[in-house]
Parts: sequence; C-alpha cells; structure tokens
Amino acid sequence: MSVESYGNVVNGTEDHEGSEYVLKSPATGDTIATVVDGGVKKIREAIDAAQDAFYGIWSKTSLHDRKILLQKLSDRIQERSNEYAMLESLSTGKTLRQSTLMDIPLGIEHISYFANETEFSLERKIEHPEFPDTHGIIQNVPMGVVGAITPWNVPFLMAVWKAAPALLAGNTLVIKPSSSTPITTIEMAKDALSVGFPPGVLNVVCGKGETAGEELAKSEKIRMLSFTGSTETGRHISSVAGVKKLTLELGGKSPNIVFEDADLERASMGVIFGIYLNSGQLCESGSRLLVQSSIKEKFLVTLRKKLDEMKAGNPMEMETDVSAITTRSQKLKIEKLVTEGLQEGSNLYYSKNIDGLVPSLGFYYPPTILDNVNMDMKIGNEEIFGPVLSAIEFKNENEAVEIANRSSYGLAAGVWTKDRNKAMRVASSIESGTVWINEYHLLSAAAPRGGFKNSGVGRELGLEGILEYTQTRHIFVGSESGEQDQVAYGLVLAKQS
Repeated sequence: MSVESYGNVVNGTEDHEGSEYVLKSPATGDTIATVVDGGVKKIREAIDAAQDAFYGIWSKTSLHDRKILLQKLSDRIQERSNEYAMLESLSTGKTLRQSTLMDIPLGIEHISYFANETEFSLERKIEHPEFPDTHGIIQNVPMGVVGAITPWNVPFLMAVWKAAPALLAGNTLVIKPSSSTPITTIEMAKDALSVGFPPGVLNVVCGKGETAGEELAKSEKIRMLSFTGSTETGRHISSVAGVKKLTLELGGKSPNIVFEDADLERASMGVIFGIYLNSGQLCESGSRLLVQSSIKEKFLVTLRKKLDEMKAGNPMEMETDVSAITTRSQKLKIEKLVTEGLQEGSNLYYSKNIDGLVPSLGFYYPPTILDNVNMDMKIGNEEIFGPVLSAIEFKNENEAVEIANRSSYGLAAGVWTKDRNKAMRVASSIESGTVWINEYHLLSAAAPRGGFKNSGVGRELGLEGILEYTQTRHIFVGSESGEQDQVAYGLVLAKQS
C-alpha cells in the first residue's frame, strides 16, 4: 500500500511544516503513513486561527447554518466510510469488522444527531419572582476557542464526540489527537473544509502530550478544554489548565454484574462483548465480572466455550474477532499487571492460544480470564485497558452493589437479571455515569456519557454534552414603570425615593 504523508490542519490548510514521524500498524507492523509533529508552534498558530475564526465569522453564524454544515460533514464521511474504516483499523489495530460496522457508522450517526438535534436552544425566558414587572433572558453562549485532547483507542469517535457538540454550540476548535492514531481525525478536519466549514473553525495539530498537549492545556486563549485519557494525565491537565472550563473523561474499572436469575446465554455474550471489544481498550470496558456464587462455575465454563470460538487472525480481514493492542507500551503494561495479579493470588482460568494465528509483527495479547480476584488485589482495582476479565464472586444483591462501588472509578456498569425491579434497584445504587441493564457498550448520541469519582467530570453527548460547551448569560429586562426600583434605589438615594 502507498504511504501517505499527513500534515496538520491549521486555518484551512494542511500544513506540512515540522518534523515527520512514521506510523506503523499495530495489527501488522507495516508502515501506513508519515505524520508531521506540529509541536508547540503549530498549536499556537491553530489557537490564533481558531480565535480569529470565532470572532470573525463562526460566532455570527446561525445555529441553523451550523447544523446544515454538520449534516454535510456527516454525508461526506458516509461517502468515504469504507476508507475511514480501513484507516481506523490500520492505525489502531482494531478489527476491520468493528471499524466498518460500529465505530465509523456510529460516528457518522452521531454527527447527524447533532445536526438534527432539537432540544438545544440559544435562549429561554424566565420570570423574577422578587420583581414581577421584570423578566430575564437566559442565553446559552459559546465558550469561544475550545481545546480537545483525544486518546488512541477510538480516535474517530472521540473526535466526533468533541467536535460535533462544540461546533454546534458555536465554538471553534483545536484538536490534538493521540500521536499514535491521528489519521481519521485529520481526514475529518479536511472533509469539514471540503463541505464548507470556514478556515480556522476546526483545526487539528499532531504532537506529543508533553509538548503540544501541554501548550493546548495551559493556553489562556483556550476558554475550555475537553480531555479524554487516563486519570493520572487528567490530574496533570487539571493542574496546568488554569482558569478555564474542563471536561475530563478518564479511566474506569467497570463492573458487569451477573445474577443467578439472568439469561446466562445472553449475559455471557454481553460480558464477552463488554470486555473483549477492541481487546478491552475502552474506558468503559466491563473488566470486572461480578458473578453470583451459585452460578459462577457454570458461567465461567460458558465464557470459556465462547472464547474458544473467537477467531484470531489478521484484524484487517473481516472474519477476524480479536483486535490488536494499539501500542507496544500498552501491551507491556497489560503483561505486567497480569503477572502481578497472579502473584497476588488470582488464578489464570483462561488464556486463548493465539500463537501463530496473528501477524508476527503486530502487538497482541490473548483474551484472558483471571479467577478468584478480590478487591484487595491491585488487579481488582487498577485499570488494565486490555483483554483481561477479572472474575469476582458475590453472594447476594447487597454484596454485589458494595463490591461494584468499592472502586475509585465510576464510569460504567452492567446488570444482568430477569427481575426488572432488582435491576433498577441495583442500577440506581451503582456509582457510575452509565449503567446498562441486560446490555453493554451500546451508546446513544442522545444520552449523556461521563463518570463519577475518579472517572472524570462533565458529560459528553446528549443535551448535557452540548451545554458543556456553553456558558450562560442572564439579561435582566427591567420594568417600564420603574416603580419597583424606588425602594431599591432609595437605599442609597433616600431623597429621590
């Protein structure tokens, strides 16, 4: 395949100034592209371009016209969806089937959702109970220039989730994608220009977190920063961001709770989907299996049989089930945490044999189940971000909730039971931003997404996600007669009252 050179998209131009680096596919080890590291210089240029575009044109562009452009962008990416899917899988190592049938279509649908969303309004009228002859106008106004830092695991979706609501709300944007997986984000920015987004409205600059990312976070011209990544990095971002609005979508150690009265066949599919989709490299992956003691052995056997049927191979072939690990460093982290978990006393219940079945130059870790895990173990608490399921048993409903909540994270959870009342009790007791009942990983653009506790602050998607990219202005409209003013003004001008 030909190797394309990707520049940074700054002020309507694909800019190739800067040092190039080589991107290799974690699926195959092949060189797939060269990318220009824009560094601090291009971040500053992009911020200035975004600021000029905001004050020059975008803040004056109507909500109606912004929606039209978003729909055009959705339509344009749909035309190129197969190309996007290929690029997404090549750069991340996820299966081509996942990119083709899930990640890219979902991103396209989510852009279209924001293009046609009807709940968001620019203003509303309120009454002032203390001053009945007056009223107020509450306006939802854009923040201005927004910075976004996205991770390597689902680069296209993450770029969409930040760009679409931010642009809809009237902001201009500078995105710094992961240096490992920037291609589809760059393509989206170029497609935005091709359908009519003004120069400077959507900019993409590649670079390292400690240089380009740091500059984006600390710039005083950035009025809001949206970050998705590890909790550790999120803490650092918070410390350098200064006085600006932050949304942080951070780590997770999500419980997938299976009760004895669940449909075990359906639950087993949901648990496997919950942890092995994208080889567990998703923030909300159901990495903790909480399974009721009475069915634990039976359920683990069911999981093992289904995992035996998973097909390992080249992720770029549509029939392959097992995704690669996106970076070498992440593979090493997974190996280290599993080794430590076994040393702590957990048991290796299952490890799929993938030797000789996957490309030799790619990064892979076998789908794995660790049994007899408890919450006193590091493996029960720390995010692995890999295809490793930690099985923890519980006796009853109260214990299930207690174990689920005994975590510093609170991003997502799953509950599997035929008893709807119990499902709602448990779901309503779990300290997580999303709880699925008899489902897992299904994402709606209409539903807010985010975490409790160390899993972050703020929300993406839904009306709540749009409002995150706004600030409110209250316009106080006084009465015509001014009679109510007499008492108030008389507090400092008694003779005039």
